[in-house]
Amino acid sequence: MAANQQAQSLNVTSEMPQEDRNFNDLKDIFKERIYGTIKGTYRFEMAAQDLDAELERRHPDNSSLVALDIGGGLGQMTLNIGKRSNFHKVFYYDVAETMKEHVDLEIKHGSHGGELKAIVETHVGGLKDAVREIFQGKPLTILPDVVCLHAVLEWLQSPMDDLELLLQSMQSGSILSLLYYNKIASKKPQKPRKKPRKPSKLTPYHEFDHEEIERKLIVNGFEITRRTGLRIKKFKRDGTEEEVKLYLDEERQIARIEPFCRQGRYNHIIAVKV
Repeated sequence: MAANQQAQSLNVTSEMPQEDRNFNDLKDIFKERIYGTIKGTYRFEMAAQDLDAELERRHPDNSSLVALDIGGGLGQMTLNIGKRSNFHKVFYYDVAETMKEHVDLEIKHGSHGGELKAIVETHVGGLKDAVREIFQGKPLTILPDVVCLHAVLEWLQSPMDDLELLLQSMQSGSILSLLYYNKIASKKPQKPRKKPRKPSKLTPYHEFDHEEIERKLIVNGFEITRRTGLRIKKFKRDGTEEEVKLYLDEERQIARIEPFCRQGRYNHIIAVKV
């Protein structure tokens, strides 16, 4: 019954998954086709800007903050936070051992483009592991002030249940940086297909209605302070350099204003627990 109710509350893009997705075998593909692309760079840039702005507003002089990056992938956000002078420690979690090994090498060889100011502690594990080991297994003095959950929910077997577990575990005043795969209405009629399209290995399990996500945050005591829509208009894969630059310039202009901030292929939310 619970699984049926959850399936109704979000859009399932393929068969209902039996377990959380593990990209252990796709590290190089992720690096080339997601993190290494213009789309991936833009997504990271905008999410980092949102988080930086919120930290500047709430913790301009604090030098002992703790962060948790769940589903941290190749570690861009973990390492970006680790370079900030106001963080003392960053916990990185990912279910893929190959991803963790990549981050460990980045830290060891200093190939992340700057000096780390914070201690970075890496772990193999998912959202439930992070909640159990960090929120339930650490002293209150090092509970995370910031939690990043970027492009993770759409790959989980029980995303809304797992999100609620995280939200209930976070302490008052902590900041959530949430990036999720948004359900968007098609702008033109779709021709019926003779055969169903075979899902790509990089096609998320779920897409989410922004109202459902925001309602979940509010019910669990969070105030939404920032919204950003990413890839509001369709991205042209074969666009020229000039066309791509124009596209990104236009996207940046509308990404944080209503109603576009809720209409991206991905939406980024900053929310603070009251």
